[in-house]
Amino acid sequence: MCRHKSEYQGGGPDVPVLNCTVSVMVQWRYFSSRLLIQDLVEMADKLLNNVFDILDSAHSQRLQLTELLDLLQESKDQVCTSANKSRVLLKDHFDQLKTSLNNALDKRLAELMLEVSTAEESTLVPLEQCEEMITHSISAAQHVMDEGKVLLSGNPDEDIEKLVRFRDNADIKAFNSLPEVPNLSDVPYISTELSKGLQKQLEDTISVEGRIISHAPAKITDIVERPGSLLVKWTEVDEETELVEFSLQYCYGSVRCNESVNATFHEAYTGSATSHTIKHLRVNTPYSFRVRCRTDSESPWSVWSVPKTAVTTIMHYQWSSTTEGYCTSNEDKTATRMSTGKTRVVYSSTSSYTAGFPITFRFLDSGERTPNDGIGLAISSEKYDTLQQEDAIFVTTAGVVFVDGQEMKLKLSPLGKGSSITFETENLSNGKVRVNIEVGERAVTVDWKVPQSSSISPGFGLQDSTQGFYFAMQFSHEDWKVAVE
Repeated sequence: MCRHKSEYQGGGPDVPVLNCTVSVMVQWRYFSSRLLIQDLVEMADKLLNNVFDILDSAHSQRLQLTELLDLLQESKDQVCTSANKSRVLLKDHFDQLKTSLNNALDKRLAELMLEVSTAEESTLVPLEQCEEMITHSISAAQHVMDEGKVLLSGNPDEDIEKLVRFRDNADIKAFNSLPEVPNLSDVPYISTELSKGLQKQLEDTISVEGRIISHAPAKITDIVERPGSLLVKWTEVDEETELVEFSLQYCYGSVRCNESVNATFHEAYTGSATSHTIKHLRVNTPYSFRVRCRTDSESPWSVWSVPKTAVTTIMHYQWSSTTEGYCTSNEDKTATRMSTGKTRVVYSSTSSYTAGFPITFRFLDSGERTPNDGIGLAISSEKYDTLQQEDAIFVTTAGVVFVDGQEMKLKLSPLGKGSSITFETENLSNGKVRVNIEVGERAVTVDWKVPQSSSISPGFGLQDSTQGFYFAMQFSHEDWKVAVE
């Protein structure tokens, strides 16, 4: 039972007494106010956090949009730059055509004019000679006429001697002959024979000269990082055109399309394949690539594709430089057995090889052979006595192949100075790795079962965190020198 009598200090008998219901309502309002305040505070915190999240999202969105805007501007610049470059090339080309055509026309005109003059001169010579003869005869006849008039004007019969001299005048004897003048039909008529269809041919040829290409017929589609190298892939833009040959070039640095004219490109590959690995590249160094194509070996090359830049951040394959009995060189890409003694395995510095592409070993020098000498792949780098072990593929210098320590029936060509051996791997869906080993013209293919933790997902996967494979070799005698690439 609630009993409450409120008496205020200093109060009197007239102070009202609050009943129990009023007291409970006051308390309820008090607690309700506190709860409301807490809810408001929590709501304000949530709203404030929401504001921060929105601001972060807006900031991220602005950065991404800015990057897209930069990329869009770069695309616009490429279009405008290439268009201006095309305008300059077109103007220069057609100016050169005009100059060449005018020069050719002027040269041919001069030749024909010279032929006309030569024909004219050679034809006029006999006509001028005939004209000179006729003119001389006319002059002689006039002289005889003048002399006869003088003779007749006096007393000719009184001077018999003059009459005799007049009769015997040599010019009078020539009156009985006239020079032969050719008929007009026999006289050369110099004319010209011009090709009526040449102008039309020129117009037709010029009307199809030049072609505007928005996209090169081949383009680079992907560039994949590899140890100390880059795998460049390209494809045909127009699938209806059958292209049989491609040319891939690269240069140092990041090169844009409008700068490619001044860049020094190096030939990397020419052939029918649509991918190629450029090896021996510097790590963290940008390289630019471009590709072109043609329909056959006799046709001209197409225009170059837009250059594409890439960087490999993966160190090239390296031998361990701390293994007893071996020394390394060429940035640890070459390992040499330095002393004779106990067979010792030298591994790669890390498990850097992953399935999906080839790895090649070149024998730069060789020494005395022993049965356990050879080269291969391994899952771990713990055993240094032999590569003829579990979880390893091993090829001896005699060409014998061991898989997980078991000898295979098929053999490869022997290994020695000047030879090379290539391991090319492919992940299978059953968890195995198919390994193709090639020495010269001979090859062996085996399916290698490896622990699941060491297998690599299909594809190149160099950026995958999954463990890769070690490459390794062992030799008992000195002078064996092997480079990896």
